[in-house]
Amino acid sequence: MLTSFLAEVLAVTFDNLTQTATMFECVEEASEELSPEAKQRLALIHTGLAMAIQAMEFDEVQQLIKQSENYFDFQEIG
Repeated sequence: MLTSFLAEVLAVTFDNLTQTATMFECVEEASEELSPEAKQRLALIHTGLAMAIQAMEFDEVQQLIKQSENYFDFQEIG
């Protein structure tokens, strides 16, 4: 029971992280108008996203994600 819930949570989180990273890449040009501190904070967010995505690409975590009932739904969307 908890494993299936974990699989669902991981699948949704992984999908959200990858979509957010893609959106950040699309609007990167807009950050040129921001203050240096804001740019630094956005860089931290981008780094955190990259680290989280990299952690979720670990084989054992990916196996859990693939057990999710929503996994194939996310594959069709992406």
